[in-house]
Amino acid sequence: MEYAFFLGCTIPLKLPHLEKAFRDVASILDVKLKEMDGVSCCPEPVSLQSLNIDTWMTLGARNLAIAEKMGLDILTICSGCYETLKTVSVLLEEDEKYLEKINAILKKINYKYTGKTKVYHFVEIFSQPEWLDKLKELAVKPLDDLNLAVHYGCHLIRPSKIMQFDHPEKPEKIDLILEALGAKTVDFATKLECCGYCARLQEEIGENLVEEKMTELCELEEEVDALIAVCPACTTQIDRKEKIVARKKGKELDIPVLYLAEIMAIALGVELEDLSLKQRSVKPNKLIEKLTT
Repeated sequence: MEYAFFLGCTIPLKLPHLEKAFRDVASILDVKLKEMDGVSCCPEPVSLQSLNIDTWMTLGARNLAIAEKMGLDILTICSGCYETLKTVSVLLEEDEKYLEKINAILKKINYKYTGKTKVYHFVEIFSQPEWLDKLKELAVKPLDDLNLAVHYGCHLIRPSKIMQFDHPEKPEKIDLILEALGAKTVDFATKLECCGYCARLQEEIGENLVEEKMTELCELEEEVDALIAVCPACTTQIDRKEKIVARKKGKELDIPVLYLAEIMAIALGVELEDLSLKQRSVKPNKLIEKLTT
Protein backbone atom coordinates (compact mmCIF):
# COMPACT_ATOMS: atom_id res chain seq x y z
CA MET A 1 0.00 0.00 0.00
CA GLU A 2 1.24 3.48 -0.83
CA TYR A 3 -0.08 6.87 0.24
CA ALA A 4 0.76 10.51 -0.25
CA PHE A 5 2.01 11.34 3.24
CA PHE A 6 0.61 14.60 4.61
CA LEU A 7 2.54 15.56 7.75
CA GLY A 8 1.04 18.99 8.39
CA CYS A 9 2.91 21.64 10.36
CA THR A 10 2.89 20.77 14.06
CA ILE A 11 4.44 17.30 14.03
CA PRO A 12 7.50 17.93 11.82
CA LEU A 13 8.19 21.36 13.35
CA LYS A 14 7.53 20.67 17.03
CA LEU A 15 7.11 16.93 17.57
CA PRO A 16 9.44 15.05 15.19
CA HIS A 17 9.60 12.11 17.62
CA LEU A 18 5.92 11.43 16.82
CA GLU A 19 6.69 11.40 13.11
CA LYS A 20 9.58 9.02 13.73
CA ALA A 21 7.34 6.65 15.70
CA PHE A 22 4.77 6.57 12.92
CA ARG A 23 7.38 6.00 10.22
CA ASP A 24 8.66 3.04 12.25
CA VAL A 25 5.12 1.62 12.44
CA ALA A 26 4.51 2.16 8.72
CA SER A 27 7.79 0.43 7.86
CA ILE A 28 6.96 -2.62 9.98
CA LEU A 29 3.47 -2.82 8.45
CA ASP A 30 4.87 -2.33 4.93
CA VAL A 31 2.89 0.84 4.28
CA LYS A 32 4.76 3.01 1.79
CA LEU A 33 4.74 6.76 2.40
CA LYS A 34 5.49 9.09 -0.49
CA GLU A 35 6.50 12.62 0.39
CA MET A 36 4.27 15.45 -0.86
CA ASP A 37 6.53 18.15 -2.27
CA GLY A 38 5.25 21.70 -2.07
CA VAL A 39 2.35 21.24 0.33
CA SER A 40 1.33 23.99 2.73
CA CYS A 41 -0.49 24.02 6.05
CA CYS A 42 -3.67 21.94 5.69
CA PRO A 43 -4.83 24.80 6.58
CA GLU A 44 -5.61 24.78 10.31
CA PRO A 45 -9.29 23.86 10.77
CA VAL A 46 -10.47 26.50 13.25
CA SER A 47 -9.13 30.05 12.92
CA LEU A 48 -8.55 30.45 9.17
CA GLN A 49 -11.85 28.79 8.29
CA SER A 50 -13.58 31.35 10.49
CA LEU A 51 -11.74 34.27 8.90
CA ASN A 52 -12.14 33.42 5.21
CA ILE A 53 -13.76 30.22 4.01
CA ASP A 54 -12.69 30.66 0.36
CA THR A 55 -9.02 30.98 1.33
CA TRP A 56 -9.31 27.96 3.59
CA MET A 57 -10.98 25.89 0.87
CA THR A 58 -8.48 26.96 -1.80
CA LEU A 59 -5.44 26.05 0.29
CA GLY A 60 -6.98 22.70 1.17
CA ALA A 61 -7.88 22.01 -2.46
CA ARG A 62 -4.32 22.84 -3.53
CA ASN A 63 -2.97 20.19 -1.14
CA LEU A 64 -5.49 17.68 -2.46
CA ALA A 65 -4.49 18.56 -6.02
CA ILE A 66 -0.85 17.78 -5.23
CA ALA A 67 -1.82 14.27 -4.11
CA GLU A 68 -4.03 13.93 -7.16
CA LYS A 69 -1.07 14.68 -9.42
CA MET A 70 0.82 11.93 -7.58
CA GLY A 71 -2.03 9.51 -8.28
CA LEU A 72 -2.33 8.63 -4.58
CA ASP A 73 -4.75 8.99 -1.70
CA ILE A 74 -3.64 11.02 1.31
CA LEU A 75 -2.65 9.53 4.65
CA THR A 76 -2.33 11.95 7.56
CA ILE A 77 -1.24 11.54 11.17
CA CYS A 78 -2.84 14.72 12.51
CA SER A 79 -6.54 14.93 13.35
CA GLY A 80 -6.73 18.63 12.45
CA CYS A 81 -5.24 18.00 9.02
CA TYR A 82 -7.57 15.05 8.59
CA GLU A 83 -10.67 17.12 9.35
CA THR A 84 -9.59 19.98 7.08
CA LEU A 85 -8.64 17.91 4.04
CA LYS A 86 -11.60 15.55 4.31
CA THR A 87 -14.04 18.43 4.81
CA VAL A 88 -12.68 20.26 1.78
CA SER A 89 -12.91 17.13 -0.36
CA VAL A 90 -16.49 16.36 0.76
CA LEU A 91 -17.77 19.93 0.33
CA LEU A 92 -16.26 20.28 -3.12
CA GLU A 93 -17.71 16.92 -4.13
CA GLU A 94 -21.16 18.08 -3.05
CA ASP A 95 -21.05 21.52 -4.71
CA GLU A 96 -19.98 21.51 -8.37
CA LYS A 97 -20.30 25.30 -8.75
CA TYR A 98 -18.11 25.90 -5.71
CA LEU A 99 -15.57 23.45 -7.11
CA GLU A 100 -15.51 25.52 -10.32
CA LYS A 101 -14.95 28.66 -8.27
CA ILE A 102 -12.04 27.13 -6.35
CA ASN A 103 -10.50 25.71 -9.52
CA ALA A 104 -10.67 29.15 -11.13
CA ILE A 105 -8.44 30.38 -8.32
CA LEU A 106 -6.16 27.35 -8.51
CA LYS A 107 -5.76 27.81 -12.25
CA LYS A 108 -3.77 31.00 -11.58
CA ILE A 109 -1.04 28.85 -10.03
CA ASN A 110 -1.42 25.93 -12.46
CA TYR A 111 -3.35 23.57 -10.20
CA LYS A 112 -6.66 21.78 -10.64
CA TYR A 113 -8.58 19.50 -8.32
CA THR A 114 -11.05 17.00 -9.78
CA GLY A 115 -12.09 15.07 -6.66
CA LYS A 116 -10.21 11.81 -7.18
CA THR A 117 -8.12 12.00 -3.99
CA LYS A 118 -9.39 10.32 -0.83
CA VAL A 119 -8.22 11.37 2.62
CA TYR A 120 -7.47 8.95 5.47
CA HIS A 121 -6.27 9.22 9.05
CA PHE A 122 -4.02 6.34 10.06
CA VAL A 123 -6.60 5.28 12.67
CA GLU A 124 -9.13 4.86 9.86
CA ILE A 125 -6.74 2.51 8.04
CA PHE A 126 -5.37 0.42 10.90
CA SER A 127 -8.74 -0.12 12.58
CA GLN A 128 -10.05 -2.09 9.61
CA PRO A 129 -10.52 -5.82 10.40
CA GLU A 130 -7.72 -7.03 8.13
CA TRP A 131 -5.27 -4.58 9.71
CA LEU A 132 -6.33 -5.50 13.23
CA ASP A 133 -5.52 -9.13 12.37
CA LYS A 134 -2.15 -8.03 11.02
CA LEU A 135 -1.39 -6.06 14.18
CA LYS A 136 -2.17 -9.10 16.32
CA GLU A 137 0.10 -11.21 14.12
CA LEU A 138 3.04 -8.78 14.14
CA ALA A 139 2.93 -7.71 17.79
CA VAL A 140 6.18 -8.96 19.35
CA LYS A 141 5.72 -7.12 22.65
CA PRO A 142 1.99 -7.39 23.43
CA LEU A 143 0.62 -4.74 25.77
CA ASP A 144 -1.09 -7.34 27.96
CA ASP A 145 -0.27 -5.70 31.30
CA LEU A 146 -1.32 -2.17 30.33
CA ASN A 147 -4.52 -0.30 31.19
CA LEU A 148 -4.87 2.51 28.66
CA ALA A 149 -7.34 5.37 28.42
CA VAL A 150 -8.21 6.82 25.00
CA HIS A 151 -8.74 10.47 24.12
CA TYR A 152 -10.49 10.77 20.74
CA GLY A 153 -10.55 14.56 20.53
CA CYS A 154 -12.85 16.73 18.46
CA HIS A 155 -11.48 16.60 14.92
CA LEU A 156 -11.08 12.87 14.36
CA ILE A 157 -14.74 11.85 14.48
CA ARG A 158 -16.71 15.09 14.06
CA PRO A 159 -18.52 16.51 12.16
CA SER A 160 -19.82 12.97 11.79
CA LYS A 161 -21.65 13.68 8.52
CA ILE A 162 -18.27 14.35 6.90
CA MET A 163 -15.84 12.08 8.77
CA GLN A 164 -18.05 8.95 8.69
CA PHE A 165 -15.69 6.27 9.91
CA ASP A 166 -16.54 5.95 13.60
CA HIS A 167 -19.55 6.56 15.83
CA PRO A 168 -19.43 10.22 16.98
CA GLU A 169 -20.83 9.44 20.45
CA LYS A 170 -19.52 5.91 20.97
CA PRO A 171 -16.23 5.70 19.03
CA GLU A 172 -14.23 2.49 19.22
CA LYS A 173 -11.59 2.52 16.49
CA ILE A 174 -8.60 3.55 18.63
CA ASP A 175 -9.71 1.13 21.34
CA LEU A 176 -9.83 -1.68 18.77
CA ILE A 177 -6.23 -0.97 17.69
CA LEU A 178 -4.98 -1.00 21.28
CA GLU A 179 -6.94 -4.15 22.11
CA ALA A 180 -5.53 -5.88 19.03
CA LEU A 181 -2.09 -5.18 20.50
CA GLY A 182 -3.11 -6.76 23.80
CA ALA A 183 -3.91 -3.72 25.96
CA LYS A 184 -7.00 -3.23 28.07
CA THR A 185 -8.84 0.05 27.46
CA VAL A 186 -10.80 1.72 30.24
CA ASP A 187 -14.13 3.50 30.11
CA PHE A 188 -14.47 6.92 31.72
CA ALA A 189 -17.05 9.69 31.71
CA THR A 190 -14.89 12.45 30.15
CA LYS A 191 -13.58 10.27 27.32
CA LEU A 192 -15.10 12.46 24.58
CA GLU A 193 -14.53 15.87 26.15
CA CYS A 194 -12.41 18.44 24.32
CA CYS A 195 -8.79 18.96 25.38
CA GLY A 196 -9.29 22.74 25.38
CA TYR A 197 -6.44 23.50 23.00
CA CYS A 198 -8.46 25.93 20.90
CA ALA A 199 -9.43 28.01 23.95
CA ARG A 200 -5.97 29.56 24.01
CA LEU A 201 -7.30 33.07 24.68
CA GLN A 202 -8.76 31.77 27.94
CA GLU A 203 -6.21 29.32 29.27
CA GLU A 204 -8.28 28.48 32.34
CA ILE A 205 -10.86 26.75 30.11
CA GLY A 206 -8.25 24.32 28.83
CA GLU A 207 -6.82 23.82 32.29
CA ASN A 208 -10.26 23.02 33.71
CA LEU A 209 -10.99 20.48 30.96
CA VAL A 210 -7.66 18.75 31.43
CA GLU A 211 -8.01 18.79 35.20
CA GLU A 212 -11.44 17.16 34.99
CA LYS A 213 -10.25 14.43 32.63
CA MET A 214 -6.99 13.58 34.35
CA THR A 215 -8.46 13.75 37.86
CA GLU A 216 -11.10 11.24 36.82
CA LEU A 217 -8.47 8.90 35.38
CA CYS A 218 -6.36 9.12 38.54
CA GLU A 219 -9.37 8.22 40.65
CA LEU A 220 -10.40 5.13 38.68
CA GLU A 221 -10.27 1.85 40.57
CA GLU A 222 -7.76 0.37 38.11
CA GLU A 223 -4.53 2.31 37.71
CA VAL A 224 -4.26 3.89 34.26
CA ASP A 225 -0.81 3.49 32.73
CA ALA A 226 -1.19 6.12 30.01
CA LEU A 227 -3.65 8.27 28.10
CA ILE A 228 -3.43 7.65 24.35
CA ALA A 229 -4.18 10.47 21.88
CA VAL A 230 -3.97 10.72 18.08
CA CYS A 231 -3.81 14.49 17.57
CA PRO A 232 -0.56 16.42 18.19
CA ALA A 233 -2.50 19.37 19.62
CA CYS A 234 -4.41 17.15 22.05
CA THR A 235 -1.24 15.26 22.97
CA THR A 236 0.73 18.36 23.93
CA GLN A 237 -2.23 20.23 25.46
CA ILE A 238 -3.13 17.48 27.91
CA ASP A 239 0.50 16.70 28.74
CA ARG A 240 1.45 20.30 29.50
CA LYS A 241 -1.76 21.36 31.22
CA GLU A 242 -1.71 18.27 33.43
CA LYS A 243 1.66 19.37 34.77
CA ILE A 244 0.50 22.99 35.23
CA VAL A 245 -2.70 21.98 37.01
CA ALA A 246 -0.84 19.58 39.29
CA ARG A 247 1.52 22.38 40.31
CA LYS A 248 -1.20 25.03 40.73
CA LYS A 249 -3.69 22.85 42.59
CA GLY A 250 -1.28 20.65 44.49
CA LYS A 251 -2.75 17.54 42.89
CA GLU A 252 -0.94 14.30 42.14
CA LEU A 253 -1.64 14.04 38.43
CA ASP A 254 1.00 11.83 36.87
CA ILE A 255 -0.56 9.93 33.98
CA PRO A 256 1.69 10.21 30.89
CA VAL A 257 0.18 11.10 27.51
CA LEU A 258 1.38 9.05 24.54
CA TYR A 259 0.65 9.40 20.86
CA LEU A 260 -0.97 6.28 19.42
CA ALA A 261 1.91 5.58 17.02
CA GLU A 262 4.34 5.50 19.97
CA ILE A 263 2.50 2.73 21.80
CA MET A 264 1.97 0.88 18.50
CA ALA A 265 5.71 1.07 17.81
CA ILE A 266 6.46 -0.43 21.22
CA ALA A 267 4.10 -3.35 20.63
CA LEU A 268 5.53 -3.93 17.16
CA GLY A 269 9.06 -4.29 18.50
CA VAL A 270 10.68 -0.87 18.21
CA GLU A 271 13.20 -0.55 21.04
CA LEU A 272 12.27 1.89 23.80
CA GLU A 273 15.59 3.72 23.46
CA ASP A 274 14.73 4.43 19.81
CA LEU A 275 11.59 6.30 20.86
CA SER A 276 11.71 9.67 22.60
CA LEU A 277 9.28 8.65 25.32
CA LYS A 278 10.59 11.17 27.83
CA GLN A 279 10.11 14.17 25.54
CA ARG A 280 7.00 15.33 27.40
CA SER A 281 6.11 17.13 30.61
CA VAL A 282 4.81 14.09 32.49
CA LYS A 283 7.56 11.49 32.14
CA PRO A 284 6.33 7.93 31.57
CA ASN A 285 8.80 6.43 34.04
CA LYS A 286 6.31 3.99 35.59
CA LEU A 287 5.17 2.91 32.13
CA ILE A 288 8.74 2.31 30.96
CA GLU A 289 9.48 0.30 34.11
CA LYS A 290 6.37 -1.81 33.53
CA LEU A 291 7.39 -2.44 29.91
CA THR A 292 10.92 -3.50 30.82
CA THR A 293 10.20 -5.82 33.76
